[in-house]
Amino acid sequence: MRWSWSGYVVLTTLAALWTAGLFAASAAHAGGYDEAAILTRLFYAPVCHQDIARSFSLWNWPLSVCHRCSGIYLSFTLTLFAFPMLRRWRLFDSFSLPRLAIFILPLLLDYVLDVLGVWQNSPSSRAISGLVAGAGLALFTLPAWMEFWTAWRDRSILQSGEVCE
Repeated sequence: MRWSWSGYVVLTTLAALWTAGLFAASAAHAGGYDEAAILTRLFYAPVCHQDIARSFSLWNWPLSVCHRCSGIYLSFTLTLFAFPMLRRWRLFDSFSLPRLAIFILPLLLDYVLDVLGVWQNSPSSRAISGLVAGAGLALFTLPAWMEFWTAWRDRSILQSGEVCE
């Protein structure tokens, strides 16, 4: 995998901002900014059902996403921050879809077994399965992002004629 610190900073910054936004609605409500809180929740509505009964709360207000999504986004971002240490292991150079499936399996089982009545999931099981899935998604996404970023950057440099020989 080709590595680009600028690409890494862009992706981790975007992920950190997205993850920080999970707490924004609760903070806005607690501060009396109800309109801002509603707008924040609307921003996350396309990616999560936002069921209040299935969401963690902060300052007695629900986060912008459910337990499972909170786990996914937090783990994704934390894994990105840890990746410079993890990338030394060749295991993480190219993360294939079958490897990703291993990380998604707990999330899928937690959901399907609950729907089938075999298992009753809980806030903890939803959050933990989300944490596992988020880590796998980060390990899958970052190498692909780096390939995209370095190819885009190299192409931009070539088109601008800034290549020194």
